[in-house]
Amino acid sequence: MDILLDDIPKLQNKYQFTLKKYDIDILKNYTLLEEMEKGVKDKGEDLPIIFVGDSVFYGPKEVRESLETTLKKFAKSKKAVAEDTVITVTKPKKDEMGEINLYYFYQPGCKECNRIEILLNSLQKTYDNFKVHRFNVFDDSSKIFLEGLASRNEIPEKKRLIVPAVIMGDDFLVKENITLVQINSLLKKYEQGSPKLDTLNFESAEPGILKRFSQFSIYGILLAGLLDGVNPCAFATLIFFVTYLLFIGRRRKDVIIMAFFFILAVFIAYFAIGIGAYNLLKYLSEFDFIAKIIFLGFGIIAITLGILSLRDYFIAKRGQPGKMILQLPLSIKQRIHKDIKEKTAAGGIIFGSLIAGFLISFLEFGCTGQVYLPTITFMVSKAGFSLKPLFALFVYNIMFILPLIVIAFVATILTTKKIAKSMETKIPAIKLLTAILFFALGILLILLA
Repeated sequence: MDILLDDIPKLQNKYQFTLKKYDIDILKNYTLLEEMEKGVKDKGEDLPIIFVGDSVFYGPKEVRESLETTLKKFAKSKKAVAEDTVITVTKPKKDEMGEINLYYFYQPGCKECNRIEILLNSLQKTYDNFKVHRFNVFDDSSKIFLEGLASRNEIPEKKRLIVPAVIMGDDFLVKENITLVQINSLLKKYEQGSPKLDTLNFESAEPGILKRFSQFSIYGILLAGLLDGVNPCAFATLIFFVTYLLFIGRRRKDVIIMAFFFILAVFIAYFAIGIGAYNLLKYLSEFDFIAKIIFLGFGIIAITLGILSLRDYFIAKRGQPGKMILQLPLSIKQRIHKDIKEKTAAGGIIFGSLIAGFLISFLEFGCTGQVYLPTITFMVSKAGFSLKPLFALFVYNIMFILPLIVIAFVATILTTKKIAKSMETKIPAIKLLTAILFFALGILLILLA
């Protein structure tokens, strides 16, 4: 770690202190760590961990920000720092133990999981018959397995699908309860061996996850999809589409059919984009470092878009929607209008509308994707979202096209000028709600990073 090679030696030269290093991959050192944390009544996840007197610092940021201040206090008082406690780890004899199976559930990018991984590796080196079965909750089968074990052990629903989690026999530990003391007590309890659990059938666990998924996740998906659907970028194009068809003399019946297939193409295109983006982000997030960059990056993007949406809200409220930042550039708008004219003029009613819908979906994505991509990133970051991504994306896109269906239907009855005027008065409210959504997504993604 750079901080141990660069920052600490500089502080040593300045304050003349002795640095003792402990590799917590060695079990007795991990035991010492937990004992010292008890002494200072603190616990963190980031590495390196540095103790000075009754203070502890976790990770490079804390060390750089606070360590020197603490060292100054000790230098002034000439106060001695207490010696570390001597810890003895008794290793059971191999013939006294049966195979002990521990089931460990983790999520890439989780700091707490990194520390638990170190603890489990240390235990594996110490206990010959200790076997750790690792499960990434980004995988659907792992999530179902975890839910099944939680149900079997009658774990409260609010503690399910939370990582890190370890299960040994009938015992279930989650997050801060996973300590060396707790695991040592389980090792003693199951010293004659613990049963294998991965042979159990937990098909009935999936409905339980889906139930909670629908309770806690669906409202956010519905709101995000709906706000994206009433995005001025989306409905302005549809209004032009219907207006143009009526202008060139298409019958209202034909206009309804063409609008239907235009919207269907938009739905299919966005659904396909969502599946591709979800799978790509899910694959990349398997790597801890990349996962942090993705979550942090999209979190910052979402916050930035929230600020810009808030700016657009004030501009739209002053009656100047044309000056908003988050809208399609004039060149893209002109290209969309050109494609609508060309594709609806060529080929049949259905084929031309489908082609126009597909092409325009990709052209508009720079504007409508502003909500879509951060939402997908949040789905990837949360274990409870990734069981049924197709369902979540389907719901999102149904909500996305719902305003388009309403506008298309109304446009065949009322004049498009009235619709455009009515929608323009609602732009400030839409922009404000979108800003709130962006801020919420951004904060959550940054916290997850």
